[in-house]
Amino acid sequence: MRAHAGAAGALARLLLLLSVAVYSSHGGGCTFPAGWTGSWFLSGSPTLIAINATHILTKGECYESESHDKFLLYDRREECYRCMVILEKHKYVLQYKETFCSEKDSMSSNCESINGDAPLNSMFRKEPRPVPQPCPFHPAPFTFTYSRGSGDCANPPSRAESCTDDSRLLLRYMACPDVPGTESNVEELVCLATWKEGSTRYLVGQISQVQRRNSIATDEDTYRCFVYKGQHSDKSMTYNIAQSGDATCNGLSSPTDGSRIMKLTTSDDEHNRCHFPSWIVEHHKWFSLDHTHQYHFTTKNATLKIMDEKGSTEEKRLVCHSILEQRDNKYIKLVAHVTRGCESGHVCLQFHRREGGVLELQQAGGLWEAPHDACADRAPQPYITLISTSLAPRRCPLVGRYAVTSSLAADSRRRRRQQHAAGDAEGGGAGATACVSGQFHSASIGCGAAQDTLELKSHCSSVAYTCHGAWTEGSRGFVVASPVARASTHPHTFCFMYALRPDNATPTPPLGALALSAVARSCDRRVLPGRTGDKAYNLTANGTCEQSSKYNSAGARAAPAAALLTLAALLLASR
Repeated sequence: MRAHAGAAGALARLLLLLSVAVYSSHGGGCTFPAGWTGSWFLSGSPTLIAINATHILTKGECYESESHDKFLLYDRREECYRCMVILEKHKYVLQYKETFCSEKDSMSSNCESINGDAPLNSMFRKEPRPVPQPCPFHPAPFTFTYSRGSGDCANPPSRAESCTDDSRLLLRYMACPDVPGTESNVEELVCLATWKEGSTRYLVGQISQVQRRNSIATDEDTYRCFVYKGQHSDKSMTYNIAQSGDATCNGLSSPTDGSRIMKLTTSDDEHNRCHFPSWIVEHHKWFSLDHTHQYHFTTKNATLKIMDEKGSTEEKRLVCHSILEQRDNKYIKLVAHVTRGCESGHVCLQFHRREGGVLELQQAGGLWEAPHDACADRAPQPYITLISTSLAPRRCPLVGRYAVTSSLAADSRRRRRQQHAAGDAEGGGAGATACVSGQFHSASIGCGAAQDTLELKSHCSSVAYTCHGAWTEGSRGFVVASPVARASTHPHTFCFMYALRPDNATPTPPLGALALSAVARSCDRRVLPGRTGDKAYNLTANGTCEQSSKYNSAGARAAPAAALLTLAALLLASR
């Protein structure tokens, strides 16, 4: 057994030595940089070019190298050698020149036929998938002229707009009636790589046709190379750009000589003259009431980014364009330029400052190309309630004690309990328990030293909320409050809405009644206090915090007029 194992081991070593000898006869001490490993697109090649440590598909295996950019490759299929000079312009771009495949000679002899006039080939990385990088043209938006060799298309001017992702740029080409070959078109440029050679700057990107999304586009159709140069003046930034006509960088040496020439000039949209007020940007980060969206003010208080907290790709960037109205550091109406993906336009915004770290935002629907059209629609817009990251406890309104006469949540639970009890009775079960979760019998608001807690009590449990800010609008009041003890699955914050007098659609309530509803998403004006919402309660005033609930319950039954006077006093105190 051991003899067989020894013989097998000797044979394996012999085979290894023979393979090394064979490999050494064709080089063997040469490898390509690790960063080149992957799949690359080469214009004109029917397949992607695969590169690993020792091989380049269709070219051969590494035989000898010199100066980290000159390689002699052996092609086993043709049994010949070719010299390649490979330059890494960017981690996503390789450019090379090569000789014809010939018989083996010294490396210098095989490579001597490469000169400055040899064709320069460009390979663009496909796998691992490249990560786009910020486009070098900023600050967008721009107006631009373009030419395909038959004259400049300048009137009407074309427009280049930034996308939410700064690695993309939207190019809106206009057709010029007096310039042949021009047409209206929208292209999206994704920037992949930039590099510099002397004073010349290069960009490689992919272009897609926005208006023909469903059309089949190959890599040959989308990859393009650009040469560009920026010129900065006191009031504007100008870029001269030349674009290749195919998926190569061939023939590009100047930003004024290419298949398509563009001249981009920054467009003054008055963004630098408009800023969000200090009472908004004193907190740079805000959240929607349900914490599904984050509102982040950046760039010297002129830009607002709205991001989805759940990790989706939704993101909006709003830049202040012009202020139309503002009052007493409590209200502002403005026009903003909004970008969502590569879609952009103007929108009307209204911010309302509430007590504490609370704002409310009204945003008109739709995007408008002209700024003056954005606020033309005077229809009421829904409110979005925003809270700061540092909400502080504040005094609750309507301080006092109350009896809960009905509860929307408790009523639904009671019906389920009754149905469950009926099922138990039919099956001989024990029946319902005496306590129903959420079936509250009393409430206390602001009853404590800090007067900042709203508490609902039942016979078996209680739930408490901390008040953070309150305000009134006509007959209604609003309180932003958060649960004192909150499970991870429960909402962070609620908006409590209460009615100071009945709505026209609501039957006249009993003396001393108060309607109350809670909503987790926003202070929705469509909610009817005491009737709709995530939670809804109808309360009757029982007196002040100092008086006992038992005493006030009896007093309320004996003297409803006294309860009405108590509620009236509480309402006046809350204003």
